[in-house]
Amino acid sequence: MWDVSFPHACVTKHDLYYQTNHLRGITSLAIHDSDNLLYSASLDSTVRIWRISDLRCIETIRAHAGPVNAIIIGEDGILYTGSNDATVKVWRRIICGGDQRLSLIVSLPTRSSPAKALALASDDMVLYVGCTDGCVYSYTKGCLSGHIQYSGALLGHNHAIMCLACVSNYVASGSADWTCRVWAREAVDHHTCLAVLHGHQGPITGVALFSIGGVDDNGEDGCTVCTGSIDGVLKIWRVTSLSNMGQGPSEGSWERYEQL
Repeated sequence: MWDVSFPHACVTKHDLYYQTNHLRGITSLAIHDSDNLLYSASLDSTVRIWRISDLRCIETIRAHAGPVNAIIIGEDGILYTGSNDATVKVWRRIICGGDQRLSLIVSLPTRSSPAKALALASDDMVLYVGCTDGCVYSYTKGCLSGHIQYSGALLGHNHAIMCLACVSNYVASGSADWTCRVWAREAVDHHTCLAVLHGHQGPITGVALFSIGGVDDNGEDGCTVCTGSIDGVLKIWRVTSLSNMGQGPSEGSWERYEQL
């Protein structure tokens, strides 16, 4: 089969299958291994659910009134979607007529600011939402009830949050202000900014974290932060904090020790 708009371009049936799915660009993907499902979010305001075993789309939902910018799924199968419509929606798959379908649990407002990035704490009990107003909003899930409620904001960025990542009790936020901030969660509703990472020459579009693990002889623990930017540079940083969080505000330090 040939695409008549591009006479020299051959379009196979396999390629055409994928081109007819989302009507606009795909912004985010998430996989839930135990259900063998892949979720895709799009600028067309929809979320599609794919069965990985045969790559078939088994459900499409119009999730938001605006483009869906980010999705993330917890170990419990709860799906979170963030959109330009300034909401984060929480979904659960339920059995309906013999089939499993996504059902909306709750819609969380994000202070009238489009949601651009999502991350879950390692225990799935805190949801972080990065917005265009430069704030990272946190929402806490009740241990017994599962009820999700607003618990605070991580402040400091001057421009939109582009990406988020979590590991252990650490949260990293990358921003269009060219910086990455690293936070320690000391309690459900309290975070301390350990470091502001400067060095990129453009918005930070990707961030990944992994824990250093353990406490060294100086009583420090921390994490390694990887940041990627529109400047085309990947930087790797080590962020350490004094492990006396129960004795008052934490102190932190950072060191960039690799640039790729």
